[in-house]
Amino acid sequence: PLRSAAIGGAWVLLPCGLLQSALLVAALANDAVGGAMVMVVFASASSLGLLVAGAAWQRVVATPRALRWAVRLAGVMLAAASAWALGHGLWLKIAAYCFG
Repeated sequence: PLRSAAIGGAWVLLPCGLLQSALLVAALANDAVGGAMVMVVFASASSLGLLVAGAAWQRVVATPRALRWAVRLAGVMLAAASAWALGHGLWLKIAAYCFG
């Protein structure tokens, strides 16, 4: 528990990009109440997503076979996203060279 608390405390120092963008939008609000409402909406949407993801993960971890397939699926999705990103950038450069 102490190690988990330390890691959680360190996580506060490195907020994700989505949180930073929400803070920026809150800072651009007209007044403090508007900024607070932006953060309330962000917190409620994030909490709901984290709770659903946590519950789904607990169901997957409950069965070792499902966990193996979840890890394999994550690997396939990572490889597909990487291939798409690499191919997308490559095809744009080829198209710019050939047609631009």
